[in-house]
Amino acid sequence: MHSSLILLVTTFTALAAPNPIGSRTNSHGRGHGDGPSCDAKPPRDGKCWKDILGLQWTVHGFDYHALYTYTNPAHQNSWGYVNFNLTNNVVPYTAVCGASSSQLTDFFYGNVDYDCTLPATAPAGSAVKFRFSRPGGQLDIEESIICSEKKTSGVFVASGSTSFTLSCTDTTNVTENWEPGMIYSSREVKCAPIDITFSPSQVVG
Repeated sequence: MHSSLILLVTTFTALAAPNPIGSRTNSHGRGHGDGPSCDAKPPRDGKCWKDILGLQWTVHGFDYHALYTYTNPAHQNSWGYVNFNLTNNVVPYTAVCGASSSQLTDFFYGNVDYDCTLPATAPAGSAVKFRFSRPGGQLDIEESIICSEKKTSGVFVASGSTSFTLSCTDTTNVTENWEPGMIYSSREVKCAPIDITFSPSQVVG
């Protein structure tokens, strides 16, 4: 987790430019519209900036598990899964995040963006995306938050990372007297869900 917060003040045109997390491969894109469009932005000494600078994320029930199934000694069908909910202290809604991958052998390497699902009550332009590296134990979050104040409206993009260690079991079962048509072996990696709280390291607004 980063120890300092970087603030970038931009125009809305600059916000449309690619950002670090968005510059990578995107998976299952789901947009929430283009958001409000206006020239005036919330004042730097106003409530919007104060709230965003105090933003804190909570990851609820981060779950990683993987299934490795061998239909014969030379062929496998294996998948890894990540699921969690994300809330923060600025907006009232919950982002539902999940992804699956068949990229062996750890499935998630921090090089693919996954979009979270937001409720219909989230303002147009709101978005949450994440990356996860299983080998590095790192979760990256980027969230676009819409905030209105004094007849102005702004898009604030917060991003940050956190690292953690999961407690997992790794169980393998091999079929005795295996014959073609049977499952040769199955392996399950199952990690205990955890909750994580951390703050963004950068805010663009």
